[in-house]
Amino acid sequence: MTTPRRKACVECRQQKIRCDVEQHKTPHDPCSRCQKMSLECRILPTSTRNLRQTKAEMRRELEALRMNLHHGHDVAGHVMQTPTSHAGTSDGQHYSPIGPGSYSNESGRDASASMSPSFHDAPSGPPTRRSSHGHTATLPRVLDNYVVDAKRIDDCFALFFSQYHQLLPILDPSLSANEHYELSPFLFWAIVVTGSRRYNEDPHVLDKISHLITPLAFSSIALRSEPIPVIQGLLILCTWRLPTNSMYKDTTHVLCGAAVHLATQIGLHVAGVGQDFARMPLKKDQEQKMLRFKLWMHVVIVSIRTSCAEGIPPLVIAESFFDGDEREREDLLAYLPGELLFHHKVHSILLRAMSAMVRTDLQSPACDAGVLRSLISIFDSQLLSLAPSSPSELDTFNLNCVRIHVLAFHFFANPIDPGPDVEALVRLYSLCILTVRTATSLAQNSNLLTICPSFIDRTLTLTGFAILKLVKSPIAQHLDLAAGEQAFFMAVQFSKNMSLQNGDLGERCAAISANLWHSTKTFRRKDGRLESLGLRLRTRLSMSVSFDMFWYWREEFGNMANPYNGEESAMPSTAVTEPTTPQYEKRELADQKGVTPTAGAGVPAVVPAPTTAPPAKFPPLDAPLAIQQQPQQQQQQPPPPVNMGFPQASWDPSNYAAPPMLDQFPDYDWAASFDFSNDFMNQGLGQMPPENVGYAPMNFG
Repeated sequence: MTTPRRKACVECRQQKIRCDVEQHKTPHDPCSRCQKMSLECRILPTSTRNLRQTKAEMRRELEALRMNLHHGHDVAGHVMQTPTSHAGTSDGQHYSPIGPGSYSNESGRDASASMSPSFHDAPSGPPTRRSSHGHTATLPRVLDNYVVDAKRIDDCFALFFSQYHQLLPILDPSLSANEHYELSPFLFWAIVVTGSRRYNEDPHVLDKISHLITPLAFSSIALRSEPIPVIQGLLILCTWRLPTNSMYKDTTHVLCGAAVHLATQIGLHVAGVGQDFARMPLKKDQEQKMLRFKLWMHVVIVSIRTSCAEGIPPLVIAESFFDGDEREREDLLAYLPGELLFHHKVHSILLRAMSAMVRTDLQSPACDAGVLRSLISIFDSQLLSLAPSSPSELDTFNLNCVRIHVLAFHFFANPIDPGPDVEALVRLYSLCILTVRTATSLAQNSNLLTICPSFIDRTLTLTGFAILKLVKSPIAQHLDLAAGEQAFFMAVQFSKNMSLQNGDLGERCAAISANLWHSTKTFRRKDGRLESLGLRLRTRLSMSVSFDMFWYWREEFGNMANPYNGEESAMPSTAVTEPTTPQYEKRELADQKGVTPTAGAGVPAVVPAPTTAPPAKFPPLDAPLAIQQQPQQQQQQPPPPVNMGFPQASWDPSNYAAPPMLDQFPDYDWAASFDFSNDFMNQGLGQMPPENVGYAPMNFG
């Protein structure tokens, strides 16, 4: 058996000098050369010399400095073309680093480098900003011709490690930005884009990188040269989703699946160091084993959260690491942080709950309500038993969010036969109010709005919809309606505050929720009765409640027929073909006595509605806004002002004046099964004149 190659420290590697450092000693003693010259002796798992690129690096740095001077020492917001003289140094990726590359791979590298997390022994004292290439300052970087200067990189890194890292502690904070880039450019940009979510000094960093990092993610997955940093970057993007105006365009669930499969491919799901998944001998030590254990735990938690928020059963073995020798398992658990162990227990219960619910034939309205309610009670009791061991208020809040997903399965029971479980639904109602109030309190007293994971954001949207269904149900007489209304609009305001860009999911969900609250047609059947406790969409687990509510919104405000259970519409048949006109607009039209508002005033033209109209077709979400717009007689007027119900609410949906209402549909990652052909587009355009085919302005309040 061959002996693994001995690693040299960074300084000796750069000078091509034999190094006598004892790398297997923890912490290792400095080598003789570093000790003699008073240098910092460090061993990095992926340290490479890249001497062949030194001239190219210096040339790129010089070009970047010239561009800084040319653009007034501020290049972060500008897009520039890479000089043609650098074409010889391109590696074919969607990024071009201004500084040391990281994807060069030495053929004789230690095999354990690609199997271990990006941790190393931190030196004593505060962390330094010196990189492995001797630079004392962060280098500017470029991603697909978009340049980000050193100051903005440092700011985003500081924001990430001071705010976001505590919720997902999978990185080494002592590594500098340059060293993270050396480990993986994808991991580097994942940190930058996440840290820029609330970076008010330059919002363009988030806007540009969020569009450019997805191709880099897929190319990094394909390379698989450094799987651990890639897994870490994927977990970051899955915990804090990239801003988008439609989940149809979101690839978070795909990236999460890639993280799970990369983790299992290198053996993170089994105890030990993953020797069975490597061709070369790997070093065995307790620290390496714990690092792999912790990373796998985070993979499991993020996977369950992502799948639950999508309404898709998770495909992950949550407790595989706990199989095997009991003594070894106890040794591992002794070193596990209390917060991580708590969250793993909570989400393991959530995983088992979703798996058990699926086996009760949820797709059928005639599913066994007795079995379903018994399972809900069992898993909710298991979650409640963990509450006393919660490490903090934020962890208790996360526990309540998981409980809401479990209790939301009560809506799958047939509300007619055997009838609603009043006691259980009242318990759900109280939990929803408590959770929303806790979220508002945390947002006011801490930085929850800044660090809020996407799972919590979607859970609060689900919470608001659950309150709406219960308030408009026959059991409303048993509920505190005033408290429910206040909590509902707290959830609306939370979604609004979570918005990162104009017209993104947070802003659109807030507007849709407010529309549904003030509607008198939601939950109304063709025979005029109200039915709010049932579900028509039943295949998205707990998130079926949110998906079903979006279909209610589409029926009323998008003039779309109900595709579920053979019911043509949730509204009276005469209301399907009539545009929804708020009362205050009707009064204005009466005062004007038929005068049409002038064009360009921001008010759509008012045209009498036809007596009959075919159901509206669903245009592709990526189509221009004017193409998605319905004919003028079916245009939707802006909704009336909404009374938010509590002092902190200052948002007025009357400013939400985007005419094509279907474009505002958030569309939580529906299947791409629509006809996007040219014939379909021509049918959607109808008789629209060619000059009207273009982009319509959007004004989000």
